Order: sequence, then C-alpha cells, then structure tokens
Amino acid sequence: MDYIMKCPVCGHEVDMFDICDNCDYKNSGPKENLDGPTGPNKMTLREAREAYKEGKKIV
Repeated sequence: MDYIMKCPVCGHEVDMFDICDNCDYKNSGPKENLDGPTGPNKMTLREAREAYKEGKKIV
C-alpha cells in the first residue's frame, strides 16, 4: 500500500520516499527537516524550496 503525501518542496502529491514528478525532489518522508540530512538529494529541503521558487533545477 502506497502512502501519498504532499511534496515538501512543491506541494504536489507524491508517494512517501519517492521522487516528485513535478519538481524531481526525492523526499525522505514526513520527518524531513529544512536543514537536516539531505538523503539522496544534494540540496537541503530549504535549498530545494528556494530553487523551486526561482525556477531552478532541484538536485
């Protein structure tokens, strides 16, 4: 059973621990924090949100 959540970067629906089809952020589930470990991403959640707002690629 998949657990659907809102992407922490763009807000689109995404499966927990999956890659968002809209912004390409690889979420780490509901306990992810703004400046903590980035998991498979090269950006922190805060950096990814800023990049998304500016129309930049999420890595």
